Amino acid sequence: MPGIEIQPIGQSGGGMKTVPNSRVAPSAWEGGDDRQKLFNHSKSSHSLQQQPQIQEGGIINTGANFSSQQLQGGEIINTGANLSSLGMRGSKQSEHQEGKQTSRPSSSNRSAGSAAWESTKMVAQPPQQKKKTLEVGRNGNVRVKSVEIRGVDDGNDSTIPTAQKRRGLSCPQAFRGLSGVFRSKKFRSYQLESLYQRYFFSLNKSSLFTLLVLLIVVVFVILCFHYASQPATPYSGIFLGLALGVFLGTLFVCTRSSFTQFQLAICCYVVLGDVVLVIVLDVIDATPATATAGVWTTAFFIYMIYTLLPVRMRIAVLSGLVFGVIQVACSILRNHSDTFLWKQVLANCFIFFTANLAGIFTHYPTEVAQRQAFLETRRCIEARLVTQRENQQQERLLLSVLPRHVAMEMKDDIASNREEIQFHKIYIQRHSNVSILFADIEGFTKLSSECTAKELVKILNELFARFDKLAQENHCLRIKILGDCYYCVSGLPDPRPDHAHCCVEMGLDMIEAISLVREVTMIDVNMRVGIHSGSVHCGVLGKKKWQFDVWSNDVTLANTMEAGGMPGRVHITEASLKFLNGDYSVEPGLGGERNAYLRDHNIDTYLIVEKQTERPSVNNSPMQSSNGQARGRSSPTGMDPWGVDKPFHGMLHKPKKSKGMRMMGHYDGNARGANKLENKLGLDRKMTEYRDPEEEVNDFLGRAIDARSIDRLRSEHVKRLTLTFRKRDLEIKYSMERDDMFSAYMICAFFVLVFVCVTQLTILPLTIEMVAIYGSSTILILWVLFLVFAEKCVCNPKSCQRVSQHILESRSLSTLLAILTLIIMFGASFLVMFLYDFNVDMRSCVAVMYNVSDGEVNRTMVQDSGLKLGDEESTICPESELVCHFPQYFTFSILLVMMCCAVFQQISSLTKMCLLMLMGVVYILLLELITVNLYDNHDLLQRAHADMSESYFIPLKVTTPVILFVYIIALWIHGRQVESTTRLDFLWKRQATEEKEETEKLQAHNKSLLNNILPSFVAEHFLKAPSGDMDLYHCANEFVAVIFASITNFSDFYVELEANNEGVECLRLLNEIIHDFDSILNEEQFMQIEKIKTIGSTYMAASGLTDETYDNENNTHVVAIAEFAFRLQAQLKYVNQHSFNNFKMRIGLNVGPCVSGVIGARKPQYDIWGNTVNVASRMDSTGLPDKIQVTEDMKKLLESKGYKLEERGVVKVKGKGDMFTYFLLSGPEKR
Repeated sequence: MPGIEIQPIGQSGGGMKTVPNSRVAPSAWEGGDDRQKLFNHSKSSHSLQQQPQIQEGGIINTGANFSSQQLQGGEIINTGANLSSLGMRGSKQSEHQEGKQTSRPSSSNRSAGSAAWESTKMVAQPPQQKKKTLEVGRNGNVRVKSVEIRGVDDGNDSTIPTAQKRRGLSCPQAFRGLSGVFRSKKFRSYQLESLYQRYFFSLNKSSLFTLLVLLIVVVFVILCFHYASQPATPYSGIFLGLALGVFLGTLFVCTRSSFTQFQLAICCYVVLGDVVLVIVLDVIDATPATATAGVWTTAFFIYMIYTLLPVRMRIAVLSGLVFGVIQVACSILRNHSDTFLWKQVLANCFIFFTANLAGIFTHYPTEVAQRQAFLETRRCIEARLVTQRENQQQERLLLSVLPRHVAMEMKDDIASNREEIQFHKIYIQRHSNVSILFADIEGFTKLSSECTAKELVKILNELFARFDKLAQENHCLRIKILGDCYYCVSGLPDPRPDHAHCCVEMGLDMIEAISLVREVTMIDVNMRVGIHSGSVHCGVLGKKKWQFDVWSNDVTLANTMEAGGMPGRVHITEASLKFLNGDYSVEPGLGGERNAYLRDHNIDTYLIVEKQTERPSVNNSPMQSSNGQARGRSSPTGMDPWGVDKPFHGMLHKPKKSKGMRMMGHYDGNARGANKLENKLGLDRKMTEYRDPEEEVNDFLGRAIDARSIDRLRSEHVKRLTLTFRKRDLEIKYSMERDDMFSAYMICAFFVLVFVCVTQLTILPLTIEMVAIYGSSTILILWVLFLVFAEKCVCNPKSCQRVSQHILESRSLSTLLAILTLIIMFGASFLVMFLYDFNVDMRSCVAVMYNVSDGEVNRTMVQDSGLKLGDEESTICPESELVCHFPQYFTFSILLVMMCCAVFQQISSLTKMCLLMLMGVVYILLLELITVNLYDNHDLLQRAHADMSESYFIPLKVTTPVILFVYIIALWIHGRQVESTTRLDFLWKRQATEEKEETEKLQAHNKSLLNNILPSFVAEHFLKAPSGDMDLYHCANEFVAVIFASITNFSDFYVELEANNEGVECLRLLNEIIHDFDSILNEEQFMQIEKIKTIGSTYMAASGLTDETYDNENNTHVVAIAEFAFRLQAQLKYVNQHSFNNFKMRIGLNVGPCVSGVIGARKPQYDIWGNTVNVASRMDSTGLPDKIQVTEDMKKLLESKGYKLEERGVVKVKGKGDMFTYFLLSGPEKR
């Protein structure tokens, strides 16, 4: 039949088609002896090892635990860690436009290699806010090429590549980056910002709780200092008690389970107001009155607001400045008469500015890291949902082509990277007691001759989609479509006792369905149906373009029953009749009169009698379907509409609305006739309505946030004391994480050191040695900064850049560098202390002056002695060197260095604790044992200056250790908080990343299977478009080369004996042969060739089916098909040598136009049709063994390329008459 028939052997109409029942045999020949053993094994009494059991279940079955339900409903989180994903609706836009031919690329611009092939397999998402690219290779591997999410309004250019950021930025970019540090971070999307706040709500609540506890401790310390240093003043105690009560009340509210984000915001502002009150009281009510009062508390409050109070950067900066201004204003108000006030105020301003700076450099990296972790987690979830949705599409398409049990077994093998040591795995199972139905369309040649390419594909799709629907209703499994031949099996994969009834009902329904086509088109078309019952081998063969098939002698007989049948009748064998149990009336079929095979084998045949009354039904029989529903014929009036695509609409001669037309979908109006192709694909409108991808991902993430448990995550994965991961591999991965903010930490350390030096230069007596200490310390820090920034500076030598990169990428080395920096800063902050005369005791000098004991010295003697606070030149001690009147600023410097230690977030909390303790212990030992006179002298002068009794004065050597202890505890707690948050973010991001990678692996497995079933461009067509864009794939190809290659004597080798596992070993050999043929197509010179299918022992392929594989100028795709024919012959010869067989191959070639497309919307199958295909098939079926027969058009083209051919002569070709053919002998070079 022109345009339809593709059978390489047999006759149309009364002839017999060659179908996948070809005689088959064992395989494999690498290492001849092993292959010979397999060949001998197929004829021995030894049975093969049993095939592994097939597991039932979904096509996606790994740790990701996917659900094919929609996003609404279902568990999301497993124990707060395992993200378990739900279905996501969405789709990708494919670059391939179905059936639309673009400009043909010339051969000079198109490589025959895989590079040109790869360039056609890019799948891009529809234009959205996010850019996403999935890269698809020829082997089906899929990976996320790039995922870009821009949503943080921080003034930074998030599109700057990481490599560029590491190599250096321009001045405007650097300025924008620096100014961005002081801006509040906020996502542009309100929904995304709300999700972020929910994401960190538990952690923010914990931070607020910690801050409140620390503030309560500080207020309590202030109260103790207050009442110990002066007579009881009720009003100050009342106000401080009120402030303490506010903190306690806020703490109580914070601990409630009903605590909300709104309440969190209110509490933050309450805390800020209460802190202002504490600062005012601490300075105004300080005894003695001094400008240093409240400095340590104000610096503490400033830094803790940045680090523990969950407020925006803008609020934190404003609060920090206000705190400093309030302390300075109160100090000026209280101490305006002091001559040295300006020095103290200026030094205090430097301290507060440094505390703000340290707070900013702690707050900014923390928030950026948290938001980045949130975005990366969201990105992983988004990519995973996209991939999962594609997996569901792939799974649906995959299961529409292969039965679930076969697809599952293949996917499991791909997932496990199963490697065959000797033979390729064969996916074959034997089933007994099944019925096989073959049906052929009589008169389809006339119908197809009146159609365009698009109409032909639509007609085939509508017709075979209807047959697929009938097969589903009648519990039959469609096996394959061969041109206009449709065949299916009942009793697969699950056995059914009524398999013969199912096939008979299927045949009767097909005849009735074709009658509707006949009524609508006014073209005489009908169905010949043949049925036989017996046993089959089912599965797939080969390496690529798998098609589920059946093989056995019973399949051969069923095909013959169709060929010897009658139009409009169901033709059955005696074996099928026995299974019907007399439920149908039959009459002699006389098949032997119409078919030689039936006559030669004495096959008794029968025809099902169609009566005017209702046909016998098995609805009342005990035989039920698997779901408990009785199986019976579907009512004609209950059939679904054919769809909105009406391929027969233009052929109607009369606009009548008959019952048949209504059943075909031609309704008045568009009420029920508006069903799209997606309905036949099993997609209802509710399922294909797409939500905004942004909203869907955010919805999923929100539910994941609500389900996760911070405490459970911490207890399950993190050690309580050290905060290290319980799993060593996780700890190693965490330690390998590069901290991109390390350079910012180093900049902060440099500025802290500079301001510490400036502060001490402002308040302390200046010496040359002091400048030398500060200068050397600054130079050392600058050298460390050079090591850090050498990677970014392109002008540096490559060796410096490598050293810098190595330090930054190693957490241990960067931590050591940070510790070295802190030690330098710590030394610079107190070493100047030794420049002053710490051996001078002013109390002793005053006692000597007044000839009294040290204990008798009072404030009046000190005032009368001429000693004045702030006047370091005034002295009464002989041999007195340079003195220091404000040693508490050494303490303030130490506090600033401790804050800087907290800035380095990559240093573990345990290490920070050790560093802070080391600093505190060393400084306290110096204070108490070596330089104690400096602090005692200050206390003496301060009491005299304030005219204060000694009994109410708390010395610095008492308050300083308390202050240091408070700072150490607070900074350690903050360090634990930051490290815990960082590790939990890493853990959640890691889990999301792993599950995304697992989903991508599943996608690659599914994609690999799909590309082995359908051509990649066809699979992408079905996976790419939204439902409203869904359409059949069809393409009119201008000039295609087609090859049919048949192993002529393979059927003689196929025998079903117990010794060869009822023919399975024969099929194993066929599988090895097809595997070898498929492997040839992987070679670069054959990339233009696309395997179409195998039909038994016949191999079918074509070249030039796409723009990328078609060469209009040099016809390289035609040359490739000729070379492929030679390679097939050589490969079969190699098989014969190693398997001791004598297989013969017959090959037919032809060139010309054809139609390619997909038929069977429920079970898509790619195929090609047209006169070119039919003639190529006839070149094979009329050829000779070991010969390559070509048409005259093929001969002219190959002859111009230097190929040698010989004339065969005139050959009678069915449907074409006499044709002049040629044998292809060799290529341009001698073989």
